[in-house]
Amino acid sequence: MAEDLAGTPITVIERQTAENAARIQRQTGVRPGTAPRVKAAAVSADPGLSGSWSPVVDTPVVPVFDALLPNGKVLIWDSVGDNAAESYPDHTFTRAMVWNPADNTAKRVDLQGTNIFCAGFAHLANGNILVAGGNADQQLDGTVTTYVFDWQAETWTRGANMAGARWYPSVAETANGEHVIVGGGPATAEVYQANGAIRALTGFTKYKARAYPFLVSRPDTQLGLIGPYAAAYTINTSGTGVITATGTRDSISRDYGSFATYDIGKSVVAGGGKLTEGGVANVPTRTAVVVNSGAGPAPSFAPTGSLATGRKQFDTTLLADGTVLATGGLTSAATSSLVDLNHAATAAERWDPATGRWSVLASASRIRQYHSTAMLLPDGRVMTGGGGICAVCMTVGYLEKNVEYFSPPYLFKKDGTGTPATRPEIAAAPASVGIGGSFAVSSPQAAGIRKVALVGLADVTHGVDQGQRYVPLKFTVSGTTLTVTGPPNGGVAPPGYYMLFILDANGVPALARIVQVAKGPNPLMSRVRNSTGRCLDVPASTLTIRTYLQGYNCNGTRAQALTRLPDDKSLRVLGNCLDVPSRNFVAGQRVWQYTCNKTVAQTWQFGTDGTIRPIGKTTMCLAAASSANNARIQLATCNGAALQKWTW
Repeated sequence: MAEDLAGTPITVIERQTAENAARIQRQTGVRPGTAPRVKAAAVSADPGLSGSWSPVVDTPVVPVFDALLPNGKVLIWDSVGDNAAESYPDHTFTRAMVWNPADNTAKRVDLQGTNIFCAGFAHLANGNILVAGGNADQQLDGTVTTYVFDWQAETWTRGANMAGARWYPSVAETANGEHVIVGGGPATAEVYQANGAIRALTGFTKYKARAYPFLVSRPDTQLGLIGPYAAAYTINTSGTGVITATGTRDSISRDYGSFATYDIGKSVVAGGGKLTEGGVANVPTRTAVVVNSGAGPAPSFAPTGSLATGRKQFDTTLLADGTVLATGGLTSAATSSLVDLNHAATAAERWDPATGRWSVLASASRIRQYHSTAMLLPDGRVMTGGGGICAVCMTVGYLEKNVEYFSPPYLFKKDGTGTPATRPEIAAAPASVGIGGSFAVSSPQAAGIRKVALVGLADVTHGVDQGQRYVPLKFTVSGTTLTVTGPPNGGVAPPGYYMLFILDANGVPALARIVQVAKGPNPLMSRVRNSTGRCLDVPASTLTIRTYLQGYNCNGTRAQALTRLPDDKSLRVLGNCLDVPSRNFVAGQRVWQYTCNKTVAQTWQFGTDGTIRPIGKTTMCLAAASSANNARIQLATCNGAALQKWTW
């Protein structure tokens, strides 16, 4: 924001914009923004090794904010005009369109009422797009508004107001279908509930920066905050919320870097920042870090391979095969951290999680820096676009009102001819899939399929894509049928629409089918109630381990918001697990909360008869000592008593 407000009167900037663009083209023979400005390492001319870029296609709206819709089209919006937002007095509307990548056609769906420039957004479970915050005025103040875009009717609806005005927030879906709104000005996060109401997370006051935070849904159904700053946090959105510090990712503040969740519980964070690296000052980092939030209560951090060149203002995009593509960006922050056309990264790079290495691929024809975007499409291509709409953009004549498409190497035969690869086919797939269950996918090439995966639909802006996540799925093959096991829980795959890909032995993906993942089974951040009317409760909502549970009046607070994870059979509350101390499976043993460790002391069997039994000794049942408030929660010999019966 500080760089965007250059201090030059906008009337002067606007007058100079066309003059600067014309001058640059006269001097160089090239229109501003045309690649390359920085030569990339030599790459193969074979598209089967380096991929291939399409021609540039003009668009009626600058692709600054992009959301892939369940029908394969893309909702795109920018601001109130091509110039810097602070140059316009009227912010009572937003230019928006629905773009069809299949035929490069557009339908205008402008929003009336406010400017959602610099808002946060995410998919709702039904495929609609929730937008929170935006740009109120020429001073770049935030807004309290929320809107929902109906992807089927292609219409906008005003939602409830937030408590705080936000500009540059992130919105992330949680395992129970709620959406947490973080940052953009207010320190207190807020939750958009399934009923459309918004509640404040007064227990969350750690992040208020007007910089899109990197949020990831964790396998334990909590959220992880892993960037752009170095401190990492775990967020529990139950009730009024809990946030706990869970480590330091690395020593770099990765502003305008990017991240991608490429596997269950695993994300790669790359680039960004402004530092001295390789003996050169004021450059973004080349480095990348893997954050693993699936191994325990706190994430682990490990360095991985570095990019060929440092980048910021770029995008990392999940590909259909589970690798990660980096596109766009600037390689120097000495002149500007937003736009530097003389230091542009135009070559794509691909990160392979199996090796931890980046490889340089083909180069785009246009420069993508501040306000550019990239997303994976159901056909396996990546659509990139945008750039511009800022004061320094106007000064250097930078405006990219267009898109271009990158076809990754897996879409070509590796014979040097550029011939499209022969793709497997999904002949039939269900419209919806459940958590933990199995479903059938029919393919004539089933015998040769080596990978099945879900990929979340993109919600991308400013290098931050809160929608994309890669979920590899287990499967078996019989004839032309793949029997696929669904995601293990809603933390791995929050409810909503995903692209279902199958890939053959050559890594070639079929055209994806769009499927809807259902909400996981209860209890998912919900109460566990005894048949006598009391709920499992953590006294005073404490996070302290070795705190004994009690029975208490059901009150809907975070102290009673439990999550059952079917894959590891744990029962969790406030980030800890219900635990039998010292594995002492005897009648009268009290149950406490303890750091989750996946031992038998923390595994439970949920019976159709309403009992909850420790797997270590299934003749014991979880029970309340009495029906009174503050009653002890303990083990008891199973006998069918009401104090041993629970609903969830």
